[in-house]
Amino acid sequence: MTDYQLIRSKRRSLELRILEDGRVQVRAPQRASLRMVQDFVDSRRQWIADQQQRQASRPRQRWQDGATLAWRGEPLQMDVCEGRTRVALSGPYLSVRVAEPEQEMAVRSAVEGWMRRQAKPVFEDSIERQFHWFEQQGFVRPTLRIKKMRTRWGSLSARGYINLNMALLHYPADALDYVVMHELCHLKHMDHGPGFHALMDARMPDWRHRKTLLEQPLFQP
Repeated sequence: MTDYQLIRSKRRSLELRILEDGRVQVRAPQRASLRMVQDFVDSRRQWIADQQQRQASRPRQRWQDGATLAWRGEPLQMDVCEGRTRVALSGPYLSVRVAEPEQEMAVRSAVEGWMRRQAKPVFEDSIERQFHWFEQQGFVRPTLRIKKMRTRWGSLSARGYINLNMALLHYPADALDYVVMHELCHLKHMDHGPGFHALMDARMPDWRHRKTLLEQPLFQP
């Protein structure tokens, strides 16, 4: 039997999450029975094992001077020292100035704040470049929301939002464009049936190759 942490909330569906340390977390509706939850976990045992193995094999990100940070698929070396908080690209280096450079959480906070500021124009550009065909079909451009997600690279909400994982900034541009195209295709096909895959093939013939870029262990928080 798989051990897991159960969190109930005002949600409609069951969701599995694998935490950084490999623990299993289940989010469930208030009225879901324990038997329903257990059956759900049992049905996903192989997925849980695969995700735990993947988590264990990923390199852990260090937030300190000299550590390497993947940025758009290329390595950056962090140059961390004391100063007024500021983060900037400088060739193959990421210059990070914080009041307490020996505190990894302070470095992480500064770098992630910088990443979030970089994400908006980068993600908007990818959406803009790929939305033209969908616009011609009469679809309304979804509104971008940038999130930190542990189990998804992106999602499309029925309320008109395209949610993109900030961690996509660690991967090559082709990987980001794949995720954006994937979510845009959900404007026409909300499932992953034959129609969805046919549209992906038509709009991005090499999407399967691009998808494999996200399987590389470039980043782990």
